[in-house]
Amino acid sequence: MKKNSIIIIVCIFSIFLFYFKNTDYVKKIYNNMNNNYEWLVLTAADDGYPMEIIYGELTDPIGRGGNIPTGQLLRSRLFGDAGMMIVGDEFRPLPHKMKIKWFSYAENKFFKGEFDLDHKYIEAIFEQEEYIYRDGGGIDFKVVPIPGGKVMLYLYGVNTFLLGIYQGEEYIVKDDDAFHREMRLMKGTVAGEDTRLEYVKFFQEELPKQTLNEIKNNTIPTDIWDKISVKYPWRFTFHLVDRNDYPEKIVGEEENHVVFINAERRLKLNEVNYFITPEPKPIPIELATTFDAPGGRYEFRVFPGNVGGKEFSVLPYDQYRKREQQLVKLFKEFYERIGKQPFDLHLEIDEKFENPKLYLKKDDIMQEIPNVEFELFNSTFDIQLYPKE
Repeated sequence: MKKNSIIIIVCIFSIFLFYFKNTDYVKKIYNNMNNNYEWLVLTAADDGYPMEIIYGELTDPIGRGGNIPTGQLLRSRLFGDAGMMIVGDEFRPLPHKMKIKWFSYAENKFFKGEFDLDHKYIEAIFEQEEYIYRDGGGIDFKVVPIPGGKVMLYLYGVNTFLLGIYQGEEYIVKDDDAFHREMRLMKGTVAGEDTRLEYVKFFQEELPKQTLNEIKNNTIPTDIWDKISVKYPWRFTFHLVDRNDYPEKIVGEEENHVVFINAERRLKLNEVNYFITPEPKPIPIELATTFDAPGGRYEFRVFPGNVGGKEFSVLPYDQYRKREQQLVKLFKEFYERIGKQPFDLHLEIDEKFENPKLYLKKDDIMQEIPNVEFELFNSTFDIQLYPKE
């Protein structure tokens, strides 16, 4: 009888232990102790330059990791993605390498590459769970092929980090049969019977006019993405015109955030130092910050990337590229003009909280950024001060 009781207790304990070990919380702790983390892989391509990934994987030194989704026509801009493919356990070792092959429809070229990743930097970000994890989800790697045989790799959570831009190499696929095999186009299907030229032209016909002109003139740009990823040592400052005695203090709030032109972002910026110190940062297209002053707590929302009330990331293609290049030119020329020193992204607004203007500022040198949209709220009393409702 005593022996049976012991067996029953052991069985109950084993069942309890099994379920305990398989709870999400315990599973996460167990995996982290074994250097496994929860991550998936997204893919995208910038608008105007569609891509298709043929093969890809993110792996550790012994080949463990995750596959990069393949076979999708990618054209969702840097800010979007083509969805994710879940294969196997989401908990796995962090990658040390990226291997990838892809086809560029605008360039009509195949590229490939094998790249070493900054594993220590990636691991350091993953360990900042409260800073990176999305509500209810994990972290995603996002793989973005771009013209010129390059690949951008992001780490995407509450905050998005550009891990690097990697240079691949072109490889030659000689004839139509080889093209069909490489693209996995089945014989007997419409696509499988097309020549390479016919197949590519079918997709090129849907491209923006600007890209079609670039194809015609052999001028597809390969440097846009390097330029938008340049980091400048700027900080955010503001001033009420003619009110030098007005106390202004930026404070930490979850609403504070900044979105950058290269699709990086920092959300829930409770740490104000990110705004008030001139550490290197890309060009901002959206910025929100909170400050205390007489009359309550206020929130600025500044949109350097917006055009006609539309967010930068959803602008029509021609407006998107035009505003992108305007901002790149302004920041680059101003930075060179001041001798490549730290500078301010400086907001001036009058004492009635009207007529806001945004400048690049270094001492007495100021360059206005034109056509910037603003919003200003008194968050203490939930009042929109600008523009007037």
